[in-house]
Amino acid sequence: MWISLLLATASAYAGIGVLFALYFAWRGVERYDSVAQGASWGFRLLVIPGAAALWPILLARTVRGGSA
Repeated sequence: MWISLLLATASAYAGIGVLFALYFAWRGVERYDSVAQGASWGFRLLVIPGAAALWPILLARTVRGGSA
């Protein structure tokens, strides 16, 4: 029972993280780094794993409108 709950929670975290990371790499990264404006898709692909792992922090900062 606990294992199922743990796996469901981890899956939900990862799923939300991937969705947020795709949005963040496409649009959000430009808010935090002015150099990222006009960056290549190679750079944006490199940002996706970190954004997926740290999505709660990045989402909170995005909602607040703050910078990194």
